[in-house]
Amino acid sequence: MSVLTTTPKFLYPHSRQFPFDEVAEKIVKAIEKRNWKVPGITIEFDTYGSGEEKYQLVRQIIGDDFKLYFCRIQGNLNGRWNDTAALHEVYIPKQILTVYGDESGPTYYLYVGKNWEADKEWFMNSTKVHSKLDEKPRIYLKYSGKRHWKGVRADELVADNDMEREYSPEGDEPVRFNLEQKFNEFTAWLKECVLDYILRFPEADTIQPPEPIEELIPYKGPWETVFSICDQRDAERIMQGKEDPSKLAPGARHAYIGSGHRLVSLDVKCKGRFPKIAYEGFIWCDTELKENITQDTKFAGGVMMAMYSCFESNYAVAIKLKYANQVYVADDAKFEETRQQLFQDIAPRDRLTDAEIGMAYAARGATIVPITEYKDDYKKPIVLINRELDFEEIDWIAKIE
Repeated sequence: MSVLTTTPKFLYPHSRQFPFDEVAEKIVKAIEKRNWKVPGITIEFDTYGSGEEKYQLVRQIIGDDFKLYFCRIQGNLNGRWNDTAALHEVYIPKQILTVYGDESGPTYYLYVGKNWEADKEWFMNSTKVHSKLDEKPRIYLKYSGKRHWKGVRADELVADNDMEREYSPEGDEPVRFNLEQKFNEFTAWLKECVLDYILRFPEADTIQPPEPIEELIPYKGPWETVFSICDQRDAERIMQGKEDPSKLAPGARHAYIGSGHRLVSLDVKCKGRFPKIAYEGFIWCDTELKENITQDTKFAGGVMMAMYSCFESNYAVAIKLKYANQVYVADDAKFEETRQQLFQDIAPRDRLTDAEIGMAYAARGATIVPITEYKDDYKKPIVLINRELDFEEIDWIAKIE
C-alpha cells in the first residue's frame, strides 16, 4: 500500500459540550448527504495523521455572512492523535464566538464599526489583537468569559480591554452579556440560517467521499536520485519499514524524514510574490552528493549544516522518487543573489532588517514550481518534498561519521 493512497478515516463533530455542538454535527452531515456541494457554501477539508493512520474532517464551512471553524479537541485517537473535529469558532454577522475544551473563555467579538459591508471581510477574517494599542480603527469590542472556578463554565461575557490595549464600550454599548443567552442566539442562528438553508436542497442519490484520493503521478524528473539527511530515529524506522512494515505501528508506516522546514517563514508577508505552497514544510533535498560524506558536507541551501545543529541529523539518505506528487523545485541561488544585492543597496549600513531578509526569502519562494513543470534552468536547484515517502522510495541510508 502506498501512503499516498491510504484512505483516511472521516471524523464527524460529535461533542455535546456546548449548546451549538448538536446543530454543528447536523450541518456537517446534511452537507455530506448533498455530496459536499451546497450553493453559496464553501467546504474546506483537512487531513492529518501519518502512514496508514490518517484522518479527515471538515475544517471550515464558509458562507457569505458566516464561517464555522472546526478545530476543538473532542477525544483521543489511538493514543497518538487528537480528534479535532468539534466546532471551535463561530462567525455570524457582526459577532464571533470562540470556545475552548477546557471551558476557559469563551472569547467573543462584537462589531461596533459604522459600515458593515465595508468592514465585513476584515472582521470575519482578520487577527484581532491590540487594536487600540496599534491605533487601528475602532471596529470591534472584545469580551471574555468571567468564571469563578477553573474548569467551570463562565456565566457572563464581560468587556475585556486587555489592559487598555483593546477598546472599551462607550455610551450604550454593552458591558456584559449573559453567556447562556448568547449561546442560544448563536445556536438558533446556525439552525435557521445555515442548517435550514442546506435542508432546502435535495439529497444526492449516492454519497461520494469528501475528496478523491490523489492520482499517482509517475516521477520523470531530471534527477534519478536526490539526497537529504535524517536523525537516528527516522533511520531506524525506515530500515525497519523496508524490512517488514507490519512490525511498525500503522502511523509509523511511512518514510517521511525530519519535521518539515519551511521554504518561506510565516512572518514573511509579501502578498503576490510567491505561491502559498512556499509556506509549507518540506523535506529538503540536494541533487548531488559529494563522494565523501562528512559532517562538513553541505547540501543545497545549507540544509545539511542547518539540520545538524537543530536535529542531530547524522544520516545521509538517498531518495529515488517513484511519484511526482507534491514534489517541487526551487532555486536557492535567488536567496543569496537577492541578499547580496540588498547589502549593496543599503551600504554603508551592513546589517539587513527582518523585512529586508524577508525579501531574500520571498525571492527564493517565488521560484518554487511543481517538479512536473521544472525546465531544468535553475542555478542551484533544491528538491522539496511535501508528502510522506513510501519505504521503497528510500534507496539507501548511511551514517555520517
